[in-house]
Amino acid sequence: MDNNSIQKYLRGESSETEKELLMQWIEASPDNRRTFMHYRRLYDAAIWSDHEIKTSTTPNRFHFIKRWMQVAAVVAVSVTGSLFIQQLTHREQLVAHSVEVPAGQRVNLTLSDGTRVTLNSNSELHFPSSFEGENREVSIDGEGFFEVAHDASRPFIVKAGNQTIRVLGTRFNVMAYHSTGLFETSLLEGSVQVENTITKQKLVLVPNERVSLKNDRLVKTTFEGNDDFLWRDGIYVFKNENLTGLFTKLEQYYQVDIQVNNSQLLTQHCTGKFRQKEGIEHILKVLQKTYNFNYTRNENANIIVIH
Repeated sequence: MDNNSIQKYLRGESSETEKELLMQWIEASPDNRRTFMHYRRLYDAAIWSDHEIKTSTTPNRFHFIKRWMQVAAVVAVSVTGSLFIQQLTHREQLVAHSVEVPAGQRVNLTLSDGTRVTLNSNSELHFPSSFEGENREVSIDGEGFFEVAHDASRPFIVKAGNQTIRVLGTRFNVMAYHSTGLFETSLLEGSVQVENTITKQKLVLVPNERVSLKNDRLVKTTFEGNDDFLWRDGIYVFKNENLTGLFTKLEQYYQVDIQVNNSQLLTQHCTGKFRQKEGIEHILKVLQKTYNFNYTRNENANIIVIH
């Protein structure tokens, strides 16, 4: 299937016969489906680029004004990574959006109230096209840095699995990859309240405090500096982190299954900085020099086995 046919379909210009042929081609092999999804993500990213990655207060008013040949340039300049965006009809004709960040990428966006969000690799954010009612509510699966626009009359609420974060206007980081049970909220400015919706435990944070989930309890600690948030610039920072936690994070960042067949290795700790764009294999090769292990990678099964 040539690229022009895919582009024509994404623009909504294909005939019924052309649509049927494209569907048959997509279903013919996994490679074909991956190719189609690659172009779909670029196309969706270009749509959001036209709107400065900003949610519209008017539902469905998207103007597809960029030519397809400009898409790559638009994505490179205006977006940190490609997006996969789904639009669902919401009550009273509002539109709910879902932004999914591919592995090894990151995305910046601005919500309708002016709140700015940076999403890390393999993260997903759900949010409305406009906030109505008494609260401004979003939900996240993954990691995001929030700079919340102040609005004393409407708290900003982030749902992250069984945790709820409530703020008025502040800067904070949330890590909540649901598949791993990881949860951590770090506050840089303002104040936030974190509640476990199961145990009803609540904690209030002040700047330079962090709350994490340990044995189903919220635990508060302090931190210094902003190194932990350099992921917004494409840098992953680990400070005396045990390799169990490090490998778990790498699984999420690069969307790969890591199996460790070396129990002694997991007792070790790591301190270091790695650039996101250099990829997981570069990180593993650097770790190899210090911790003396071998690994194999099965590309088809998307598994890395460490011996």
